[in-house]
Amino acid sequence: MVDKKLFLPILRNGKYGFIDENNNIKIKPKFKYVSERFRDGYCIVTYIKRINKSVRWVFGYLDEHGYNNIFLHLDSASDFSEGLSRIKINGKYGFLDKNLNEVINAKYESAANFNEGMAGVKLNKKWGYVNKDGHIAIEPKFSYVNKFNEGLALVENKNKYGYINKNGDFVIKPEFDIATDFSQGIAGIRVNDKWGYINVNGDRIIDFKFDRAKSFSEGLAPVCINEKWGYINTFGEIVIEPIFDYACEFNDGLARFNIGSNSLTRGMCVPKGGLWGFLNKEGKIKILPTLKSVSDFENGYAQIIDGDNNNYIDKNGDILIN
Repeated sequence: MVDKKLFLPILRNGKYGFIDENNNIKIKPKFKYVSERFRDGYCIVTYIKRINKSVRWVFGYLDEHGYNNIFLHLDSASDFSEGLSRIKINGKYGFLDKNLNEVINAKYESAANFNEGMAGVKLNKKWGYVNKDGHIAIEPKFSYVNKFNEGLALVENKNKYGYINKNGDFVIKPEFDIATDFSQGIAGIRVNDKWGYINVNGDRIIDFKFDRAKSFSEGLAPVCINEKWGYINTFGEIVIEPIFDYACEFNDGLARFNIGSNSLTRGMCVPKGGLWGFLNKEGKIKILPTLKSVSDFENGYAQIIDGDNNNYIDKNGDILIN
């Protein structure tokens, strides 16, 4: 047990440990992988262990005081979300509560994390939703589902995307090629290879003129025009000119952008190559693009990884751990 709460994971020579709020190492690096942050008081940790003459991955839940609960039978585990953690046992998915009891049996072919009281689950090759009691809330009948956001969930039906409510009824018909979750009452959708935005009534409120687009966050959304990314406001006005090779949603007041990434990978979640920096909502570059790998900001810090080691920066770009 440690005398101060654990704060952040550190990566040294390919293994993870933990520091406290004063940047003192409290758990020496020994884990192969850990989740990025503590969620609901726990961080997922994994390492390799020899069991009965075989070598296998072992998953555990480390609390903020350094106590580690190890589960030898888990195939995988996810961060807690709304008090429940998704687990995989013998190829099937279920959920643990914060007392680390299996409260939703591992019987699903796949599952997503909980959001707004529901989690997507796959059964007999179709997706539906369960509630926190483990009861089926929406029967599995969709090809794919996203999490509920602002009371609506993006689902796929017959190769088209639409939105359902928590009764499982379509409130926006499945007629889009691809789409984003609702955020701030707006969702991005693609029709005939161009992106635009709709409101919760399905009305088209921002013209379909973008090559690619992402969700709104903190009042702005990244959009791509002629292979360059910038930002629009909720009226569809360009407020940060499209000059970046890639751009991400705002988080904690800053957004990541990339300069010099491989053009063939820019449609991916994370493009390859280039350097990352951060800008604010006025479009001012706050941290120059000098970073090879960096996370979004959360609670004032972003994680940077350089090979087998990591560190953290604050919003001024200053290194946290000397």
